[in-house]
Amino acid sequence: MFNVLDLFAGCGGLSAGFEQAGFKVVIANEFWQDAAKTYALNHPNTQMLCEDITNPNTKNKIYTSFENITCDVIIGGPPCQAYSNAGLRDPNDPRGKLFEDYVEIVQTLQPKLFVMENVKGLLTMKHYKNNLTNSETNELSKLAEIEQTRLELLNRRKQFKNNPQKFAFTETDELQLKEIVKYLSDNKDKTEYLKESVIEVILQKFAEIGYQVKYKVLNAANYGVPQKRERIIFIGLRKDLDANINFPPETHSANPLDMFSPNKWMTVQEAIGDLADQAESQEYSHIFTDHSAEFTEKIKNTPIGKSVFGGYSDAFFRAHPHQPARTVKENHGGVMIHYKYDRVMTPRELARLQSFADSFKFYGTKSSVLKQIGNAVPPQLAFHIAQAIAHILSKAESIIQTECTDLQEVI
Repeated sequence: MFNVLDLFAGCGGLSAGFEQAGFKVVIANEFWQDAAKTYALNHPNTQMLCEDITNPNTKNKIYTSFENITCDVIIGGPPCQAYSNAGLRDPNDPRGKLFEDYVEIVQTLQPKLFVMENVKGLLTMKHYKNNLTNSETNELSKLAEIEQTRLELLNRRKQFKNNPQKFAFTETDELQLKEIVKYLSDNKDKTEYLKESVIEVILQKFAEIGYQVKYKVLNAANYGVPQKRERIIFIGLRKDLDANINFPPETHSANPLDMFSPNKWMTVQEAIGDLADQAESQEYSHIFTDHSAEFTEKIKNTPIGKSVFGGYSDAFFRAHPHQPARTVKENHGGVMIHYKYDRVMTPRELARLQSFADSFKFYGTKSSVLKQIGNAVPPQLAFHIAQAIAHILSKAESIIQTECTDLQEVI
């Protein structure tokens, strides 16, 4: 049995899949209390450390957990909120350091292998180099402030469109947003030479501490999850272990034609159809949303495959019953609409689309649970990744044992 450390564990989707594949998750770290409590509810045999990973004392507690046992695998997905699609980065944003903390822990514990998950958008993300002059840093800080204002305005506009009774977005706000967008567009190439690929930084950092790394975008639907969720998965193997890094073979496809993918994609109706007429249950997280009469009417007029708000592809999108769902997101309450009823899906229905077992319990308010579900790695996808990891580690250990036997014969 291989020992695992789960960093940025969330509510425990990755851990659930690895445990199902026979791994032992020794300790997990998650800073958000609600998610940490959900994790503890569902992983009673794992020590949950709900503390700040940037704190040296937290790292020391993690290291202490592996004083007498080997840390074979580290899993987790450090957030990348410090990076925007526009490539702007706030040099003072502490979230930008979280990847560095992940690397530091890998370097200290020297696991045989690590798995890192992140959004597909990471493939095209760039950020600014660290070795900048003071004037360059000041310029970037100014751009970062402008970018932050843009994001805040976009969020307010989205909230206003979703709930105009509660949120405000004025013509002045719209004008300011247009001016900012134009300014950023006019200046987007001004400091392009100072940027570097986030992917290249990741590969370089791990190479420096002795790991060969491969990455691939995996679609959860291709592994039996009723959801088209694409995520980039990094697998890093310690360079002294002579084994090939292979990703899990796909088990499902849109139109299976051969023996390598014999199963058809799982659909929304197959995943949640039996919940459609079940009574509301707080304990089970099958919680309905009370919509206003006006919004309910908008939902009624929204056909399958369309959103209540045409400009948003995911928020309040009416799911197709005979296809996998789009990516499950929290969306500030703007979750997917049921294909049959004029309401948004319940947390339990969304948990099903994320492949969480019905026995998996969630802690927190409805909005908190929705966020936990939307941020999670689907356990079914994690299970297939874990199986591939087990195969890699078994091959590596077999090679080590063979080399040891050959050495003993020489001696």
